[in-house]
Amino acid sequence: MDRRIKEYLLGFERAALLVRRVLSDPPSYKSAQSYLEDVAHLHVDAEDLVRRGLAVGCLSALGR
Repeated sequence: MDRRIKEYLLGFERAALLVRRVLSDPPSYKSAQSYLEDVAHLHVDAEDLVRRGLAVGCLSALGR
C-alpha cells in the first residue's frame, strides 16, 4: 500500500477513535456534533494527509 494512502487511513482511524470518545463523553461547552465539525474544519485544508483523513473521518461520522 502506498505511504500516502496509509497516512490518510491513519487519520481516518484517529477520527473514528475521536468520534467514539466524543460521542460517549461529549465536551461540556459544545455538542458532540459541533465539536467534530470544528475539528474537521480545522484540519480539512491541511497538506498533511493524516490531518485530512481526520477531517474526512469526522465529517463522515456526521453524515456529510
